[in-house]
Amino acid sequence: MTRVAIASLGIWHPPTSVDNNWFIEHYAAQGIDMSGLLNALGHKNRYLIRDSSDTTLTMSVAASNDAIQRLGCQAKDLDFIVFASQTPEYLIPSTALKIHHAIGGGERALAFDMNANCAGLLVAVEMVSRAMMANPSCQLALVVGSDYLGAHSSNAPVYHSCFSESAVAVILHKTEQGNGFIDSEFRIQTSVIDNSLFPACGLSNIHRHDVSAQVKFTPFDDDICITTASESIQLLLSRHNLVPADIKGFMFSQFSVGNIRRLCEELGVDQDKALFIGDEYGYTATNSPFVALYETLERKKIVRGDFLIFWTIGAGWQSIAVLMQY
Repeated sequence: MTRVAIASLGIWHPPTSVDNNWFIEHYAAQGIDMSGLLNALGHKNRYLIRDSSDTTLTMSVAASNDAIQRLGCQAKDLDFIVFASQTPEYLIPSTALKIHHAIGGGERALAFDMNANCAGLLVAVEMVSRAMMANPSCQLALVVGSDYLGAHSSNAPVYHSCFSESAVAVILHKTEQGNGFIDSEFRIQTSVIDNSLFPACGLSNIHRHDVSAQVKFTPFDDDICITTASESIQLLLSRHNLVPADIKGFMFSQFSVGNIRRLCEELGVDQDKALFIGDEYGYTATNSPFVALYETLERKKIVRGDFLIFWTIGAGWQSIAVLMQY
């Protein structure tokens, strides 16, 4: 049986790591206490672009080259290049096309951008996996996710202090080994559709001087997300005669250690199976479940053939759960 599996992962982040104290002191000077939120989320450090010319494009090129080198393939072998971001460096041409140019991709290929906010890279991997299975000529795909919200959120303390910068590149390939993408489950609930807005003024107004083009964030209770996540995962498992105990690794959104803890409790699984890396990386937005996968692999907590569950959520909100055999 032909499936689409993860062949390689590449990652890149800026060299500068900043701890909570910088943000706590920065916002304390403005009369805003961020210590409680940062402690509750579990964030301790995060990698940030400081005093450099890095962007989502340069980070993505570096991560892509890392993934290509790890696999030992050539950029010209790639049939698809897909870039997921809510802060692309360019809209014209697509950042995926810029990545294709930078890494030396081949002529017989397709490159495009997509955005599902913080669910972006997982949605892209799901969509590309299904597209590859439907396309006999597509054998190898590069899917990259990167965000740089720090450049657009200085007026939104939650975004500014919680989000961090990185890029993750995933190379997918067709395989007959039985492992790979299995199934997915989506949910949409739009009661908080306008709680996160970027640009706050709308793209058509970004050149006006009387409105803000930065991120605008209105806090909301995200507890409902956990119940929905548990339901999605349980449904996904039941369709394939699996139970939570069969899953060796859970790659969840890294926004909050508390959410990971509650979701593990709902599923009845040991939290040791759901690595939290937000204490080291901060919240890396669109690619956060794959940073967790990268660290899980680095720590040798999973091996080929293990069943994995991915789950994350994007602004607005929509969530996605994916079942995969690594």
